[in-house]
Amino acid sequence: MAGKWYYGDTHMHTTTSDGKMRLYELIARAKKNSLDWIIITDHNADCVEESFDSEGLTVIRGQEITVDAGHVNVWGAKIPDNPPYDIPDEKAYADIMERCRKAGSTVCLNHPYCSQCGFRVPIDNLPADCVEVWNTIQHSDNVRNMNWWVNQLKQGRHIAAVGGSDYHSDQVGIDMMAMPTTVTFAGSKSPEDILRALREGRSVITNKPGTSMIYLTIGEAMLGDTVKLEPELKGKCKVTKLLPGFEIKIFNNDTVIYSHKAKKYEKRHDVEFIVREPGYVRAEIDMHLNAPIKKLVGYAETKYLAPRCEVPPETADELFWAFTNPIWIEE
Repeated sequence: MAGKWYYGDTHMHTTTSDGKMRLYELIARAKKNSLDWIIITDHNADCVEESFDSEGLTVIRGQEITVDAGHVNVWGAKIPDNPPYDIPDEKAYADIMERCRKAGSTVCLNHPYCSQCGFRVPIDNLPADCVEVWNTIQHSDNVRNMNWWVNQLKQGRHIAAVGGSDYHSDQVGIDMMAMPTTVTFAGSKSPEDILRALREGRSVITNKPGTSMIYLTIGEAMLGDTVKLEPELKGKCKVTKLLPGFEIKIFNNDTVIYSHKAKKYEKRHDVEFIVREPGYVRAEIDMHLNAPIKKLVGYAETKYLAPRCEVPPETADELFWAFTNPIWIEE
C-alpha cells in the first residue's frame, strides 16, 4: 500500500464547548507541534462545519456526543440529530451510532473505562469503528481500556484503537496537546484518507510527536491488513527511540513471541520473528513502574483524578508508552 505516516490528534476541544483555546489558537499550536491533522470534537457542538486545510494542517470536522451514558466521538460528517441528545440506554446509543455511520461518519468509543466519565451502558455490541484506548496523559484508566480492547481482538472483532489527548488546556506547565499522538499510515492527509486509515487500524499510538515509533510488518502486510498463515511466516519490527528500562513486546494473540528490555537508550531496535498461530499480531512498548514511581503515580492519580472520579483509579504496575494496531492472521 502506497502512503506515508501522518501525525495527529483525534480528540480536541475549543472555546465552543469547554476548551480554553479558540479554533485559530488550537490550529497554531498544532502546527507548532508538527502535527499533520487534527479532529475538533467539542461537546455536543460543531465548531467546524466542514473539514478544511489550513496551510498544510488538515482540520477535520467532529463532535463528541456527551451524555451520562458515555461519550462517543463522531468524525467527518454531521450527526443526524441535534443536541441535546436523549440517549438513556444501550439501544439508544447503538441507534444513533449506526445512523451516524450511515451518514458517512467514523464513530469512536471514548475512554470507555474512565474513572470519571466511563460508559454506564454495555459497550461490547455497540457499532463503533474505533475505541479510544489511550486518553490524555498516561494513567491507569488507560490500562483498563487496553484490556477491554485486547479482549475484543481475541474474540476476532476488528475494532481499531486510537489515542486522543482530549485537549482542553495545558496543565501544570505541560503541553497536553497530542499526548498521546495517533500516527496514521494513509495515502494522503486528506480527511477521507485519514479517517479511512483510522477505521482500518493503520495506526500506531505513541506518547508524543518525536518520541518512540513502532513499525510492524509481516511480509508485505502492514497494520490493518490480513495475511494468510503459512509455515515459518516471518514478521519484522523496527522500534525507534527506545528508552532505558522500556520493554518492547510482540504478541501473537495472548502469547508474547518476542520481548526486549532496553538497558540503555537505543536509537533503533530491529527484530525478525515467526508467527505460529492464526488470530493477530501486535506490538507494544511498556514502562515498568518501580515502587517509588508507582507511589508517585498513585499520589498524582489520587490528587488529580480521585476527587472527580465515579470509580476510584487503580494504579497499575505497568503502563504503556506506545502500541500498534494488529495485523490479522487467517488460517
